[in-house]
Amino acid sequence: MIVNGGNQDVAGRLGVRYLTEPVDHDILFSFVTLVANQDSYDRFLESAEGRGFNPDNSEFLALDNRNGNQFDGYDAMRRTVVEAKGRYIVFTHDDVEFHRDGAAELEARLGELSALDPDWTIAGNSGGIRYRRGKNYLTQHIDDPHQLGMRVEAPVLVETLDENFFIIRRDRPVLNSYDLRGFHLYASDLCRISEIMGGRAYVIPFLLRHHSGGKIDESFLPCRERFARKYRRYFIGRNLQATVTEFRFGLFGLREGWNETPQSRWDYLKRNVYASDTVRNVSK
Repeated sequence: MIVNGGNQDVAGRLGVRYLTEPVDHDILFSFVTLVANQDSYDRFLESAEGRGFNPDNSEFLALDNRNGNQFDGYDAMRRTVVEAKGRYIVFTHDDVEFHRDGAAELEARLGELSALDPDWTIAGNSGGIRYRRGKNYLTQHIDDPHQLGMRVEAPVLVETLDENFFIIRRDRPVLNSYDLRGFHLYASDLCRISEIMGGRAYVIPFLLRHHSGGKIDESFLPCRERFARKYRRYFIGRNLQATVTEFRFGLFGLREGWNETPQSRWDYLKRNVYASDTVRNVSK
């Protein structure tokens, strides 16, 4: 039988599902957390419950690093986006705490952002605006040990975000690079992928407390170098401001990619970008 231009007999036998509506969301928020310290994570969960996040509007997905690093920052979104059911996927460190704003405020801020820019893809609480002539331009809306006291009153367009707290939309998913690993710059990586896809990143006025001021350890420089070697070939001449560092890509990528072929590009990535297991196993 042919109905509406389709053979319904074969469609029925194969169980075809005709998708006619936007993706449905069972709940509002899917929280994704790399958990290394159970006490910190318990404090996070208690604060979330106290600020209106509950099983009716949220789910909590914990990537278990309590007994060693099974996952890194780049793994996290790739591992959980296929399981997340929320309209928004919220990535957090295990040492953040909802001390003022909660579920109602987060829903309201994201609604305001969607009204301002329907094509936004990533939002967070701290990010880099630009790096120009040796000056760092940052913005944030967070309480942390640095006590900079910076606040925003409306969404601010940024080119990178900090990893302590950021949100992506499940209906406009962005995934981390497969050729980068570690515990640094994975939110900046998402922002670069998002930019290539046509999305934008913002810092929003949602306030929480981050109990760490950030950690620059021996794993940071290898992560930074691989990030630079990858993206200087795609963003030639670009300056880029992250929350903990800045990049001046210059013309290196132009020289490196001038005569490349698909095989030489792959060889370059394997040699200069793909992280070793030693980087993967360094703690955040």
